[in-house]
Order: sequence, then structure tokens, then C-alpha cells
Amino acid sequence: MIERFCPNRIAKSLEYIDQQTLQQHGIAGLIIDVDNTLVQWRAEKITPARLEWLQQAKEQFAICLLSNAITARRIKRLGQRLGVAAVGCWALGRKPFAGGFKAALRHTGTSPAQTAMIGDQLWADILGGNRMGMYTVLVERLSKREFFLTALYRLAEAWCLAWLHRKGMLPAMAANGDHHSEP
Repeated sequence: MIERFCPNRIAKSLEYIDQQTLQQHGIAGLIIDVDNTLVQWRAEKITPARLEWLQQAKEQFAICLLSNAITARRIKRLGQRLGVAAVGCWALGRKPFAGGFKAALRHTGTSPAQTAMIGDQLWADILGGNRMGMYTVLVERLSKREFFLTALYRLAEAWCLAWLHRKGMLPAMAANGDHHSEP
């Protein structure tokens, strides 16, 4: 069961993810978490490096932003500004449940096997993506500021990451900030 929390890849942040490697794994669609992955929690400002990475990705992948935000207004505005689809889900549609992922897949037009889920949380992003059969990429969170429930989940995540590390199940570290393990 704990293997479901193990990402296929770990990167320092979004802009360190090698897009060519994703393509080599047959990835055609990207589902990207918003808060603390693309932008800091509750923010809309994206760094130039992340924006450049996203613009390059749009040339190669179908992209959908996916957030557990209680209201989707900010998520939709961000998606419109960036020129990508955006889905905000709450209640049973939220990650790690399937509803939000299915909605995002409808926007990308890709199957789960052709899609990478990129996010900063083991519980919501990695577990949910793995349960759907997606290629999963864990990035370091951008800020310690976050939703109070997320802060509670981080305690369990720390234990889980330590356990996965002790068992040698986490992707190995690479010099460029992009870590991976082959599925």
C-alpha cells in the first residue's frame, strides 16, 4: 500500500523537470497542481523560470491545472492567463479522489498512462496520480505557507518519505535537481 505514495520522479521544482524525459516515457499530457507547485499558496504570480518552462511545455504537451482550492475562480483566472485548461475541485472531486483527475484528463484528451501528474504533496498529488495509473512527479513545495489541513498531512508525508527512503524506494538524486526511477 505504501508503494502508492512513491513517485516515479522527484524534482526540486517544476522548471527542473526534463520535458524530453517525459516524452521518452510516452507522456503527452500534464496535470499540474497549482498551490506550492506552480505558484505559492493562494498566489497568482508565477516566476519567469516556471513561466518559461510552462510555455515550452505547451508546445509539446496538453496541459491542465488541477487544484483542491475551495473556490475555483483563482485557478480559472490563472489557467486563462497562461492559456491552459484549469480545474478546481472540492469535496469528493478533490485529489486524491478520481473526480478531479478525470475532469483534468477530459481537458488533456490523454489516457492516464500518457499523462504525468506533477505536484508537491504525496497524499493528494502522488497517491491520486498513482491510483489513476499516471506517471507521477513530486516537486518540493514552494512555500511553508499552506492550507491548515495540508500542514497536518505533511506530518504523515514526512514519515512516509522517510520510510520510502529507508527502503530504497525513492528516486535517486541527480545533479541537475531532477531525480528519477524507472517504473
